[in-house]
Formats: sequence, structure tokens, C-alpha cells
Amino acid sequence: MSRVRVLGAVARMALQLPGAVRRRGCTAVVDLAAVSPDTARDEARCPVVLVHGYGGTDACWSTVRPALAEAGFGHVVVLRYGSVTTHPGAVGAELARLALDAVDLSGAPGVHLVGHSLGGLLVRSAVETHGDLAASVVSAVTISTPHGGVPLARIAPGTCARLMDRRERPASALPPNSRWLAYYSDRDRVVPAESARLDDPGHRARNRLIPGCGHLTICHDPRLMRSLIPELVAAETDRAALRTLPVERPLALAA
Repeated sequence: MSRVRVLGAVARMALQLPGAVRRRGCTAVVDLAAVSPDTARDEARCPVVLVHGYGGTDACWSTVRPALAEAGFGHVVVLRYGSVTTHPGAVGAELARLALDAVDLSGAPGVHLVGHSLGGLLVRSAVETHGDLAASVVSAVTISTPHGGVPLARIAPGTCARLMDRRERPASALPPNSRWLAYYSDRDRVVPAESARLDDPGHRARNRLIPGCGHLTICHDPRLMRSLIPELVAAETDRAALRTLPVERPLALAA
């Protein structure tokens, strides 16, 4: 990533920092039974936990939440956290608690975890750290997540930012028994494509390109919705077998 792009990314992130600094600790918004009446309810879907990125808000899920409801996912948890003021261990512990509570409340066999940007790293860290959560994860999805690190993490404030610095966290294999999927874009100026892809020698991870999206706009792209929903449904119907796609397939450019 060029110095100009890094500075541009820092400027965009800085616009969100005032709200991030004011937010402390973790809170959650829960959508219960927010399902379209046209959706067949003979099969209850697993709950979904959504985790925003560094300096972000749950506004990044404004397109995802209604799409999940329309598809029959009636239990959605949106985790809010102060990415500048909160320790990542505290976020991971709250993420695990919320996810396991959602499983208990819904009676579902597991939970889907979806994280944007830093949120994907928090999902990964929580699954690696909390074995009870790892056993309940049906699928883990990361969107524009810097698995390979990003330069701006070296100057971004807060301990959560350290997760985005590859130099400060050891490489680790993905936890087993779950389907891992990483969405990335070739036009993301915050997290380059090579950093957002998952590389797992055990073939538990798949990568999916959505061309032409920015770091924030990818969460609102209709191509993401058309891919994400079937992936979650497929993970529920194929809980035991982790499928591997040998070739990355770009999503159709048509909106």
C-alpha cells in the first residue's frame, strides 16, 4: 500500500474516531423474530452475531440486517464496542457470551459469526480463545478483514488496533469444525486484497472476491447479500462437512 493510500485511509478512519473514543465497553442490540411474514418458518435458522470494525458503528450492518430477516434469520445480535477504549480480550469475552446466550435462547444447534474489518479479527480471536464458542460456531465470515495486517495499525490508538498489526500477533491456524469464509475486494484502500484473504493449509478457509468495492461500501453491496445468505444456509445444512472451493470465483459485477 502506497504512503498516499495509507494517509487517505488514516484520514477516513479519523473521521470516525470521535464516536469511537466516546464509546466504552461493549453493548449489544438484538433483533428477535424480525422476519418477513413471507418467509417460511418451518426451519428455524441459527442466530447471527455481527461485529463492526475499528472506529465503526452498527450502521455498517444497515443492509445486512434486513437481508438476514428476509431470509428467515430471526435472531440477530449486533455487538457494539469501543475499539479505542476497550481491550480486545474484553470484546472477545463479551462476543463469546452473547453468541452462546443466543444459542441457548434460540435452541439452535450453533451460531454464525460475521465480522467486518477489525471485527473479523475479533471473531477469530474469540473463537481461538474460547473453546466453548468454537464448538458452537457453524460458520465464521470475515469481510475486508486484515488477516495479514495493515500499516495504519502501527499508529492507530487503542489496544484493539494491535490486532491489525501482524508483527504483534503470531500466525495461527484456523480453529477446526467450522466453515470459514473471507470476502475481500480489489479496490479496498484500507485493507488490500492480499491481507484480507485467508490462507489455511488445512483447507478450512475459502476466499470470495467482490470486485470494485471500497472498505465500507462492501457491506452494502447487493452481491455480498446474494452470496452471504446462501453461505449461511448451506453451513447449517452441511454442519459436519467443511467444503473447499479449489478456485476463487469473483462475484458477478451486475448489481
